[in-house]
Amino acid sequence: MERARPIVTFDLDGVLCRPPFGINPGRLKNPGSGRRPGIGAFLLRHTERWRYAFRRPMPGALDGFREAGRFADCIVLTARGEIARGATERWFVRYMGEVPRLEMRADLSERSAEFKRRRVAELAAAAHVEDDPNTAQLIAGTIPVFLVDWPRNRGLEGENVTRVGGVKGAVAGIEQRLLGGADA
Repeated sequence: MERARPIVTFDLDGVLCRPPFGINPGRLKNPGSGRRPGIGAFLLRHTERWRYAFRRPMPGALDGFREAGRFADCIVLTARGEIARGATERWFVRYMGEVPRLEMRADLSERSAEFKRRRVAELAAAAHVEDDPNTAQLIAGTIPVFLVDWPRNRGLEGENVTRVGGVKGAVAGIEQRLLGGADA
């Protein structure tokens, strides 16, 4: 009997796509620190359609994403709002030539980390690739997380968190962790 392929989810911004100006804003906060201030949420919601327009892929990320597709069903899990779906799909067509399965946040009042934790569970994902330390910490309570190393997420360590240099660097670790290696 053939075993089902594992599902691996990938964050988009800071993992597959460069963050704005190459600066990753995520940093580890105290658990339960609450939401962003009201004005921040307002600005994010109203700039959602165009703030991703001119970003390029992270080095090696799209090749790594395709490589992971050899042994897993790969899903992009982004907290970008549905309002940005068209721009996000155009980005994938431009840089990857196709649009992978793309899970986006319908309700921008749902916190990014909570959205991803919920969807990872609903999808029965076996592993997740992330750059935000708060999201990684939340998801690592249930599945392995491969954390793309950024200066502002260096405070996060954990048994279920593997720090990687990028998606391409994560693929071997994901395959080893999920399948026991390429020959499994």
